Amino acid sequence: MFTKVLGPLAIAAAVAVLPIGASASSLKVSGSTTVASAIMLPMEGQIEGDTGVALEVTANGSSRGIDDLINGRSQLAMISAPLDVTVAKIEKKSPGSLDGTDLQGHMVGETRVAFVVHPSNPVQSLTLVQVADILSGSVTNWSQLGGPDMPIVIVAETLGGGLRTLVESELTDGESIAGTVREFPNATQVPQVASQFPPAFGLAPFKAAGASDAKILETDQAISQPLILVTNGAVSEEMQAVIDATRKAGS
Repeated sequence: MFTKVLGPLAIAAAVAVLPIGASASSLKVSGSTTVASAIMLPMEGQIEGDTGVALEVTANGSSRGIDDLINGRSQLAMISAPLDVTVAKIEKKSPGSLDGTDLQGHMVGETRVAFVVHPSNPVQSLTLVQVADILSGSVTNWSQLGGPDMPIVIVAETLGGGLRTLVESELTDGESIAGTVREFPNATQVPQVASQFPPAFGLAPFKAAGASDAKILETDQAISQPLILVTNGAVSEEMQAVIDATRKAGS
């Protein structure tokens, strides 16, 4: 076997291309699109700079994030509903598929849920009771809420997403949405869809809704959405550093 030996100048050149403070440490982070879009992706450079840990962030939904964590495909999961609620939803969908004994949730930020509609929709506000009636399928037409005679089509992320899981936990006793639903891979897509689809009633992250042309409905109460990083078992120094830096970035 031939081994190439670098001379002093070659070694110096190789070292010079590394940024100051760079580290060989890296972590894979996957899960909630809400956490990813609110903190992890926009603040990725700051978190890496503060910790010296390179991040590989995959926004694929809260349930997928937990699955990746449990099966060793990532070291941190992102979820946007309480850990116990997220685990219960996964267990309900696939009984016995999850051993969550060693999971720990680490709160790194908070946002709130936005309910969005097409800009032309005259409805301005709803109570959470009315929202629950839409989600349960007992209210199916905008005319029942002071809007046009038009069927309500719920626009939401796919089953198991953090924001949807949170809303179902708060408003439908954990039961899946019963109305007519159009599903999309992640919650950050919902406002854009609602802004182009007149029958829409969308469940969206507040930041993504505010950056879109969709109209955000006022409600009598807000639904707070936790932004959480999850670990499985022992927390390494690198993991703890990233958790702390993410919490700082999300504050």
